[in-house]
Amino acid sequence: MWIVSILYWLQLFLCPTIICGVVGSLLTKEISVVSLVIGAVLGIVAAEYVRRKIGLSTFFGGIYGSGEIIKKLDKKDQQDSL
Repeated sequence: MWIVSILYWLQLFLCPTIICGVVGSLLTKEISVVSLVIGAVLGIVAAEYVRRKIGLSTFFGGIYGSGEIIKKLDKKDQQDSL
């Protein structure tokens, strides 16, 4: 399970890094180190926020999963809390 968590974390980390790198390269006509660093910091902040507050598997399950599965999980969590 820890391998999946690492892959989810890396996926969430790489999205802002790649987007900032592409935007930086479009603005300066070459790869900008500053934009990559900004993207990496934003990626770390986003990945850690999601990992601590929501959970990586829950976050990506909500994105990739169907609505029915999420509703079942929510009902199960509500029953467990009672």
